[in-house]
Amino acid sequence: MCRKNKVIQISILTLFYSPMMFSGYTFAETSHDTIIVTPNDNNDDKKNSLSPTFQQEQVKQKQTAGATNLIIPEQENRLSTLQDALDYQPGIIIQNFFGGTDQPRLNIRGSGVQSTPLSRGVLLLQDGLPITDADGDFHISTLDMREARLISVYRGANNTHPQANSLGGELNFISYTGKDELGSARYEYGAFGREAAQIALGHSGYDMDGRISLSYDHFDGYRDHSTSQRKTVRSNFGYSNENFENRTWLSWTNLRFDIPGPLSQRKSKSDPTSIFKVVQMRDPHRNVQQGRIANRANWTLDNQAIELGLWYQRTHDNFVTPTDYVLSDSNTIGSQLTYNMTFDNFSYRSALAWDKTNLDRQLLMNRRHTKMNKRSLGKYDATAENVYGSIGSSWQINNEWQLNLDTKITHAKREVDARHNKNALDQAWTFWSPKLGVIWHQTNDTRFYANLSTSNEPASFREIITSDGMKAKINKLNRQKGITAEIGGNGKITQELNWDIALYRSIIKDEYITTYDTSGTAIGVFNYGAKTRHQGIEAGLKGLIPSVFISGDIEYRLAWTYNDFRFMGGEYNRNYIAGIPRNTITAEILYKYDNWTLGPNIHWSPTNTPVDHANNMNVQYRDKYVALGFKINYQNPNGWSAYLTADNLTNKHYATASVANDVVKSKQENTLFPAMGFNLNSGLVYHF
Repeated sequence: MCRKNKVIQISILTLFYSPMMFSGYTFAETSHDTIIVTPNDNNDDKKNSLSPTFQQEQVKQKQTAGATNLIIPEQENRLSTLQDALDYQPGIIIQNFFGGTDQPRLNIRGSGVQSTPLSRGVLLLQDGLPITDADGDFHISTLDMREARLISVYRGANNTHPQANSLGGELNFISYTGKDELGSARYEYGAFGREAAQIALGHSGYDMDGRISLSYDHFDGYRDHSTSQRKTVRSNFGYSNENFENRTWLSWTNLRFDIPGPLSQRKSKSDPTSIFKVVQMRDPHRNVQQGRIANRANWTLDNQAIELGLWYQRTHDNFVTPTDYVLSDSNTIGSQLTYNMTFDNFSYRSALAWDKTNLDRQLLMNRRHTKMNKRSLGKYDATAENVYGSIGSSWQINNEWQLNLDTKITHAKREVDARHNKNALDQAWTFWSPKLGVIWHQTNDTRFYANLSTSNEPASFREIITSDGMKAKINKLNRQKGITAEIGGNGKITQELNWDIALYRSIIKDEYITTYDTSGTAIGVFNYGAKTRHQGIEAGLKGLIPSVFISGDIEYRLAWTYNDFRFMGGEYNRNYIAGIPRNTITAEILYKYDNWTLGPNIHWSPTNTPVDHANNMNVQYRDKYVALGFKINYQNPNGWSAYLTADNLTNKHYATASVANDVVKSKQENTLFPAMGFNLNSGLVYHF
């Protein structure tokens, strides 16, 4: 079996390397066509910097010596979940837990994969300003994919945003504005009680614009006790003239979802909609309410740009697990000031930023229907505060070669006071995060890059304050440190063939490891005593080719992400880090004719995945799987469209995610989160 898996991996790797080798041969004969787009080649790049166009963001990504993704969510059909928007993207893995608007696990290079719920590992931005709290925590399902005009992803540690210090990189969700459209309406309906609606209105004139959007999502759930519901309000208002631009964003989200919990490997196959008994007894669920206001102002003068950003968000979070109630209120405030300048063949960038979160957290026993219910486990006041400084430069050596050098310095504090006793934590770190990258622009459409980058991640309060249901504690944790080497490139061989590939290796010290109880509930966190290694390959192909039929074209997308995450010493030396499949392959082929688009898709994990760091595959593991789907879309010239999607056509029983236990000792332990069975979803969208 191992040999078979290696053959599969080598075959796929060959498939993705072949276009690179072929492109090198092709471009060797056409090197005289080299046209390089540099940051100061297009004066329009200085305009609409707060709401960039696809082309402007593409130019920016070309100046980054690392892997990137640029996504237009509107090109997808359904947009209810994060996976709907980020599917078929190399290097980005979404592991759904319950299939609704809950808390999917976003994984880039294994960063933050140990946190449950997902609360660390990547920097989430909305229109260039962080939506993460100062401790690194975030509520990923407060994001509404219908309001994201673009999603700009910088994978890995080689990114230049002053607050981005993680191994996983950053995702920037760029919103629609009043200049993009007058408005839209959307209604979606699907299996297992899925229903969604959105109405958005926009207007622009006299250098001003505004937009407001209201949306609603409801999902009864595939499994018992997996209902979810979300209500959102999003708005933004902007003013711009030749040299100045200002925009304000306002948002409010009310999110609630039930938590059915994991199942054992046997139960997930025989009865995937079921829940274990303690879920019925203790009703685990989560309710998040979040309000946010943010403002950015940008001044440009010739070859210089100054930008000031301010944001504030308040979050109320009631998180009920099978063992305890975690009741939290937090306030986060932040600011960032950036200065950029271009001069001849050099561009300079610098930034200062600050953010602070004050958290009030109370932990109570969850023992419903007993006298111990809501007995206090602890009350905590916590503060996370960070000061960031960054400086960098890009040198356009000649028409083809570019050198990037950046460094960041961060001072981070994590303070926790226990109001019920004298326990306290007062930690502070000051660390540098240097980055070195080189880019070879072989042609205007093709680039190769290499970088050497460092990452530093202090723990979030989700990891510092933990409970096993009987006793709460404060964990003193070192920051997680890493160094990453990366090479890759992307380009276009012909209009019909676009390729993207990145290879990386990260060596990590003090990686955070989460421990779980037999019900799959996180109960503790520690720094692993030896180093760990994250390495992998992220590759993609996409294009549009003439079909063999009378008329029409065929559009295709293929993404392969290979993860080899292992311990390099210590108790689990050479074992795989649990929880992430080694191979994830997604692909779709769509036939486009007139106003119709239709075709099949596949989600394939060809290797079994351990659910514990001891790799006890003889006890339990996450099975390999193949899930097939189909979609149909009709785009009417008058501005409306309709779609129908069918997922898991064979009604296969498989798991989309798992916990990552230290050791799984019993076949009855709950470790897996079942995927949904066969389901149909449909929708109508109208732009006016």
